Amino acid sequence: MRISILLAAHVHLDAFAAAVKLCPGTELAGIYDDDAHRGKKKAAEHSTIFYHDLGVALNECEAVIVCSENVKHDELVLAALEANKHVLCEKPLAVSTKSATIMAQKAIEQDVVLATAFPLRFNTPAVQMKKVIDQKQIGDVLAFHGKNPGQCPKGWFIDKNLSGGGALMDHIVHLADLMRWLTGAEVTRVFAEADSFLVPCITIDDVGHVQLEFENGIIADIDPSWSRPEGYPTWGGIDLRATGTEGAIDLKAYAQNIIQHNSTKTIHHNFGDFEYLHMMNAFVETIRKNPTELATAWDGVAATKIVEAAYLSAREHEVVEI
Repeated sequence: MRISILLAAHVHLDAFAAAVKLCPGTELAGIYDDDAHRGKKKAAEHSTIFYHDLGVALNECEAVIVCSENVKHDELVLAALEANKHVLCEKPLAVSTKSATIMAQKAIEQDVVLATAFPLRFNTPAVQMKKVIDQKQIGDVLAFHGKNPGQCPKGWFIDKNLSGGGALMDHIVHLADLMRWLTGAEVTRVFAEADSFLVPCITIDDVGHVQLEFENGIIADIDPSWSRPEGYPTWGGIDLRATGTEGAIDLKAYAQNIIQHNSTKTIHHNFGDFEYLHMMNAFVETIRKNPTELATAWDGVAATKIVEAAYLSAREHEVVEI
C-alpha cells in the first residue's frame, strides 16, 4: 500500500514516516507540501519524492497521512476522501465540531477509512491499564486525574489562524480520547479555565485546567498546559491516575527513556514500543476491514466536541453541556 504524507508541518511527521517504512506492506509514496522549502527538506530527510501538486500526490497513493497545520485538516482530508483515499489524520481531527462531523460523514459516503491519530491507544502501558480496568481489578472507575504538560511547540502552534487554539487545542484530546477508550463512556459536561501567562510574548492560551463529567458519573480533570520550560529535563509526558471502588492505577505513558544532557540541550532516547508503528499496522488492518483499536473519525469528532466545549466554558466561566 502506497501512502503519501500531506504537508510536513507537524512535529510528528518523522514518526509517521518511520512507521510507514517499518510497517509490512506499506511504502512511503512521497510528501506533498504547499511550502516547497519545508516539503523538499523533509522529503530529502526521508529519501522520498516531494510533490508540489496535491492532485499528483493523491494519484500516486492508496492512502494518506495528514500532518498539516490544524486549520488545514478539513480541506486536505476532504480532498483525499473525494479522491477515494483512506486517511489517517493527525489530531485534532478538526478545529470545530461542525468541520469534524462533515469529514466523518464524507468518509461514510465515500466508503473509505478516516481515522484519527491517537497513538496512546497503542502505548503498551496504556494497553495494560485498559486490561486492568476491563478486568475490574480496581473495581468500578470513579475518577481520572490526568496531566499532559509540555514545552510550548511555538511556530504555527501559537498562531491561532493556523492552530485554531493553544494548549487546550493541543493537549486535551489525547487524554480525553484515552479516558473514552478506557471506559466506553462519553463526556456530558465540561468546565475549563484557560489563560496566557507562562510563555513570554504569546497571546494564545498556554495554561489551562479542564474538568469533565461522563454519562456514567465518572469525573475527571486534565492539565493540558504548556508548562515545561525549555530547559526542563523532559519535553512533556502523559500521566493518568484512575481511581476505582477497589483501588487505583497510575499510568506514566512515556517513562521508558534515556535522557541525555549537554551544555545546550536535552535529548530524549525512547526505548519503549514504537506506538506509531502499532497504529500504522492498525490503519492497514482497518482498511482491510479487520477489527482494531484505531480511533475512528467519530472518535475524532467526540474529542473535538470536548475541546470546543472547554473553550466555550473558559470564555463564559460556566459549565458547558455536551
